[in-house]
This record gives sequence, C-alpha cells and structure tokens, in this order.
Amino acid sequence: MEQNSLGVITDKEGFFGRFLTKLLFIALLMALFWSPLWFGTPQNKELQKTLIENKVDLKPQDASPASLFSSAYVALFQNSYPNKNLEYLLFFIGIVAVLALAARCKVLLKSHNVTYTGIGWALIMLPIMASGKMSKLAQFRDPWGTALFVLYGAFFYAAAVGFLERKRRDAAAVVICLAMIAVAFNAAAQFHGGLERTRELYAQEQGFSDFAAYTNNWLASTHNAEETYSFQRLVSPRVSANFTSPNILAAYSMLAFFVALGLWKSSRTKVIKTLGGAAAVLALLTLFYTRSKSVIAITFVMAAAWGFVLFKAKELSKTWLFVILGVGALFTAASFLWGYGANLGAKLSSSGGARLTYWKVAVRMLRQKPLTGCGYNSFDYWYRAWKPQGAEPSRFVHNTILQMWAEFGMFAALGSLLALTLPFVNGWDNFKFSFKKDAFQLACIVASIGFFLHNLLDFDFYVPGLMLTGLFVLSMALRGREDDDNNEETKDAAVPAQN
Repeated sequence: MEQNSLGVITDKEGFFGRFLTKLLFIALLMALFWSPLWFGTPQNKELQKTLIENKVDLKPQDASPASLFSSAYVALFQNSYPNKNLEYLLFFIGIVAVLALAARCKVLLKSHNVTYTGIGWALIMLPIMASGKMSKLAQFRDPWGTALFVLYGAFFYAAAVGFLERKRRDAAAVVICLAMIAVAFNAAAQFHGGLERTRELYAQEQGFSDFAAYTNNWLASTHNAEETYSFQRLVSPRVSANFTSPNILAAYSMLAFFVALGLWKSSRTKVIKTLGGAAAVLALLTLFYTRSKSVIAITFVMAAAWGFVLFKAKELSKTWLFVILGVGALFTAASFLWGYGANLGAKLSSSGGARLTYWKVAVRMLRQKPLTGCGYNSFDYWYRAWKPQGAEPSRFVHNTILQMWAEFGMFAALGSLLALTLPFVNGWDNFKFSFKKDAFQLACIVASIGFFLHNLLDFDFYVPGLMLTGLFVLSMALRGREDDDNNEETKDAAVPAQN
C-alpha cells in the first residue's frame, strides 16, 4: 500500500485516480482565489446589486490617482455580485471529490480528526436536505440555496484531504495571500473614489444630475425604515465587500491576515515570507477601511494569543511578542478613534440593540418549531411580521447557530456548532502535544476561534466568498507539520506489512 497525491491510502491509484486528485487540487485553489473576488449571498436583493451591474464607461475621467483607482475598481468588480458561477464550481468540486475518493481510496479521516467534525456536517446536511420536504410553504423551499450549505461540507472534506501535504497547504496559503492582495486593491479603489463614483452612478440612474441633488430630494420626503436603512448604507463611508457588507469584508480580512501571518512565520523561502508579510499588512489596511468594531477587537485578541503561545513555546522572541502586542493595541485604538471617535458608545449600543432584536425574533421562531425549523429563508418573512416599529430590516439573524435553529431545526444548530468548533478544539489538542510547534497551524486555530465568534454576530455562513476561506482555515487547524512526519512513518510501516 502507498500514500497517493491526495494524501490517502490506496492499493493502486492508477492514472484516473491521479488525474482526479490533481483536478480536485486545482479546483480547490480556484475556489480559494476566486471566491473573495465574488462575494455574495443567495437571492440577495439589496440596493447595491443594481449599482455593480451598471454598464459604465471604464475610461478614467482624468489622470488623478483617485480616478485611476475608481476605473480599475469598476473594471475588476462591476460584474462580480452576486455570481452563480462560483456555486457551479462548488458543485464541480463536490463531484470530483466523490469520484476521487471512490477511485479505490481509503481516507485517513480518523487520524486527522475529520471524522469527528464530519458528525457536525452530517447534522447540518440532513436537516437542510429535509427542510424542503417538510416545509408546507413553497417560499420556504429553495433547493439551490440549501444545496449550497450541503456543498460547504463537501468543500471542507475536500480541503482537509486535498491539502493534507504541507506543500499543498502552503500553495493554498499563497493563493489566499494573492486573493487578499486583489481584495485589498478593491478596498483601496472603493476608498479612493470608488464609493463616490458609485453614488453618482446611482443618482444618475434615478434621474438626478448628481448625488447631492438625489440626497436633497431624498431628505425632503418621508421614508420607511427599510428605505432609510438602504440610504444609510449608500452614504456610509465604510468600505464593503463588493457591497455585501463591511463586516463580511472585515471577517475575510481577519482570516487572510492569520493565513498570511502563519505563512510568514513558518515558510523557509524568502519570497514566500515576503508575500505573507505583505498580504498581512494589506489585510490590516483593509480591515482598517471597514471600521468593523467586532472583527478589529477579535483580530487583536487572537493575534495576541498567537504571539503569546508561540512565545511560551520558544518559537517567538520576546521582541516580536512586544511588537505584535504594541502594534495590535495601536491599530485597534486608531481604528476605533478614526471610525467612531466619541460616537463609539452610541455605535456599540445601536449595533448591539439591532442584533438583540434579530435574536429575539429567531428565538420566537425556534420556540414554535424547535425540531424542524421554519424553512429556508423563513427568518426574512417572520422578521418583517414581528419586528418592532422602526427597526432595521434584515434577512439574517446575524448569528449562525440561531439562524440554523430557526430555519432548519435543533439538529442543524447542533451540527453548525460542532462543525465550527471541533476543528480548533481537536487542532489545539494536536498542537499542544506536538513536539514541533507549527506557527501556521496555530494561526489557523486562533483564526478559527475568531471566525466562530464572528459567526455569532453576523451572517458569515450565508456568504460563499467568506465561508470557503473559513472552511480552509478550519480544515488546516486540524493538523500541523508534525503530521507530515507521522504520515511518512505510516507509509513506511504499511509497505513492509503488505509485503
């Protein structure tokens, strides 16, 4: 018996098996690079979708840097929201993964703790697949949307197996760093002229000469809570993820930051270390643009934990620990002062109050149908019916566990809890007892913890562009570089035993 390129044990893989595993690896890399460039949620009907779909003149209006940034921004991202092609790629990955694993392969799942996490994914998949059958109202049945969640589990398994080898893991990390650089360019383009140009385009689409005329007309009339919320999103200075949400872009920046940080610390190649360092800096800059309070705080705490653990393991010097703590504290303070200043307390109260309103409606839903849930996208319907007068509109609970429970039932909620927590729990056990401390694995562990915390505050689970990178990080939290040595020992031991 021998270990093949997919990181599994097989008798004789053959040409077909090798072809499928390589195809799967390429498809996974494509998804990791492509997905953050095509942020989007299923059936999103927000105002900003129409703005990106406008056909505009890509020629710069003048030679100023702001105009050049704006033109490049529109050229790269005007057709990127939302995009079904990414979901087709996910279906392709799922099919190739099944075929590859069926090609006489026996996966070493248990030894890498994927089996235990898979229990959580099974608990997610089964209630979601059954929800369409159980829901009596057609509006709460969406095979395409629910299939996307099922494919998350397939992607996690494919990532956990397809990136088993350290070289492939590092290659995926490089791809994420390159994607982060492209996303950071998008954020800079928005900040340096892109947002203003989008507002002008929207005003012209509405029949006004410029955005100032549109604003004056809007303020002179009365509007309901949903119209007011859309207008506030339009005039907000916060940089967003292709107009999905600033918090979604912030969560992606956090994940990419830790991947880049781990690559910078663990790589032995100077070029790769430089790429990781540059991507980490750009991730922080993008996070700064988003002004996302929760993600900035989570990133600082997790970065401090990463540095402290490595310092205690004698993998990081005291100087670098103080650099991480000092820069992190200054970055967090500067972000809050620049983004909110004296209004920070009011902003915290406002965002916290809005989330409490969402959660109360979700709890009311799950009390009605605790086992089966109310069906896909049902929160949007019941929130419109039950929300207090003047409350902000939302299609999401802003809490993955509560939303899964409210829409798909108790077992789906339990599954999402296990799927999002077991990787870093098992990964920490792996890291704690490993002789060689892998800084990359630790970066993925702390990033996974941060990702889970943000899933309790936002709708990350519903955004493929964010979730795919999150699932990669979760899968990489399971194992460290010491596993490569163990795999070699397993391989060497297996061959004589077979003979």
